[in-house]
Amino acid sequence: MKYILMLCIGLIWGSQFLLNDYILKHFSPLGLAALRMFFGFITLSIMILLIPKERKKKIKLDKKLLILFIALGATDAAIPFYLIGYGQQQLDSAVVAIILGIIPVFTALLQNLVGKGQKAGRWQYIGMAVAFVGLFILINPSASSFSGSLKGYAAILGAAFCFAWAFMFMDRIPNSISALHASRFILMLYSIPFLIYWLYAEGFNLPTDSKAWAYLFILGVFASGIVYLFYIQSVRIAGPTFTSFSNYLVPLVGTFLGVFFLGESFTINIALALIMTILGLIICNRKS
Repeated sequence: MKYILMLCIGLIWGSQFLLNDYILKHFSPLGLAALRMFFGFITLSIMILLIPKERKKKIKLDKKLLILFIALGATDAAIPFYLIGYGQQQLDSAVVAIILGIIPVFTALLQNLVGKGQKAGRWQYIGMAVAFVGLFILINPSASSFSGSLKGYAAILGAAFCFAWAFMFMDRIPNSISALHASRFILMLYSIPFLIYWLYAEGFNLPTDSKAWAYLFILGVFASGIVYLFYIQSVRIAGPTFTSFSNYLVPLVGTFLGVFFLGESFTINIALALIMTILGLIICNRKS
C-alpha cells in the first residue's frame, strides 16, 4: 500500500512544475498560492459532502490540535507554495527540481532530532544519496543552469525545509481524525485569508487567460487537495522519511509524461535515473 501511495504522490506532483511555469506567466506567486489552496479546499469540502461516512465526522478542536493545524498549513501549503512560485521565477526549473531533492535529507535529520517513532538510519541516508545521484543524472544540468539569483536559491531551500517540517507535523495528527477532514481544515485556515489578501494587494483585475485558469484549477484539485490525503495516509503507514522519498519520483514522472505525451526521446539518462531511484528506494527500506 505504501508504494501505491508513493506512486500516486509522484504522479500528481510530477506535473505541477510544468503547470506552474505557464501559470506564473499570468499570475503572481501570491495569486498562485492563494488560488491553488482555495481550489484544494473546495475539492475536499465537496468530497466530504459526497461521502456519507466522512459527512458524519467532526473535528473536536483543542488548543494543541489547532496549533498543530496552523503549523502544518503554514509549512505544507501557504509558505512553500509562495516560495516555490517565487523561486521558479528566479531559477532554472532543473535547478528547482535538484534543490527540492534535498527534502528527504531534511526530513530524515528532523526525524532523528524531533520526530517520533523509528529514526532514520545508515541505510536511509545511503538510499537517499543513491537516489539523489539518479536525480542529478536525469536532469543533467549545464553550468549555466545554476546562474540564478541567491534569493531564488533561498526561496526553494526554504520551501524544502518547510516541507520537511510538514512531514513531522503530519506524523502528529491523531489517527482518530480522518485525512480528509484534517486536509480540508488545514486548507480552510489559509486559503480564504490568502485569497482576500491577494485580491486586496493586487486588485480585482484578474487574469483572463482561460488556459492558465484551467491549469490552476487542475493544480488546486489534485496537487493542493487530493495529494494531501495521500501524504497523510502515507505518513501514518510508512513514516515521514519514507513518504518524503516520493520527491525523487517527481522529476521522473515529469520526464515520462514528456516521453509518452509530448514524443520526447527516452534517453540513457532517463533509464539510469530510473534504475538509481529504484535502487535507492530498495536501500532506503533495508532494515539497519
